Amino acid sequence: MRTLIVASSLIAIPLLAAASRPMWSAPANAAVVLAQPAAEGELTLDPVHSMALFRIQHLEAGQFWGRINALSGSVAWPMDDSAAPTIKAVAELKNIDTGSEKLDNNLKGPNFFNEREFPSISFTSTGGTRVTERHWTLTGDLSLHGVTKPVMVDCVVTGVGKGPTGKKVGFECQVTIKRSEFGMTWGIEKPPKALGDEVRLVIGLEADESKAE
Repeated sequence: MRTLIVASSLIAIPLLAAASRPMWSAPANAAVVLAQPAAEGELTLDPVHSMALFRIQHLEAGQFWGRINALSGSVAWPMDDSAAPTIKAVAELKNIDTGSEKLDNNLKGPNFFNEREFPSISFTSTGGTRVTERHWTLTGDLSLHGVTKPVMVDCVVTGVGKGPTGKKVGFECQVTIKRSEFGMTWGIEKPPKALGDEVRLVIGLEADESKAE
């Protein structure tokens, strides 16, 4: 599944994954309730206000941030919070933005994301457990660099507002992955310790309700 929904040597930043902390999971004392399929209709992601930030350690020193702009996809979530959000999100690698055109092009190349062969990264949620009000742990499938793996994602509903077509709902999701598990190994052993293996991904989403006919 290719579609679904952060010094030139740091070019290996693998977009969706995490800093030096383990993959998020619900605390032991959290109220865990299996999520049921959302009853509400689908909301459409607003690409202007939906993006993925990624972070990776560079040369065992600083944490470098980048982003992928204009995420597309959909979210289903009942406004009464009776079920977990169901998210389908796609990040097109042509939209990588590190603030450096040279670095962007390197990241799209064969040492890293290999955009020509794998043009997008996607996440599709498959279920969830409640942590607290408007806070869920989602399970789902992440597809990156031609590899699909199950992941756990921390997802918070950040608010419900009003847009030009109806209600607008915001979400913030976080996940940590090891890029080596997706076949992206440049900078781990060769050249040694140029880049970290763990990548933190912070995904900000806004989804719009369709206007009633």
